[in-house]
Amino acid sequence: MKLLTANRLTDGVTLWHTGTGWSEDAAHAARLDDEQADALLTDWKTRETEVVGPYLIPLTPDGNPVQREQVREFIRANGPTIGQTADALSQAHGRADIFES
Repeated sequence: MKLLTANRLTDGVTLWHTGTGWSEDAAHAARLDDEQADALLTDWKTRETEVVGPYLIPLTPDGNPVQREQVREFIRANGPTIGQTADALSQAHGRADIFES
């Protein structure tokens, strides 16, 4: 299982693929099987007029990023570690932190 993530071209905001489109909220990210994830990545790599730097995040069986990705993806999903906090961003989306360790 994998997630597809990228940044919006116009402002650099982190985006998560929902299976049908993009969302700023990581809680809406679709857990994709490997074949579907690879096909979406290939498609979005050629469409850099909307998003840039798309890549796949491997997931553990319980649906969280594998350990080597945990810290980076927590920060990307929940916001910077200074200034706007992860808690503030989570509250703005009405949810708990994503990818908590």
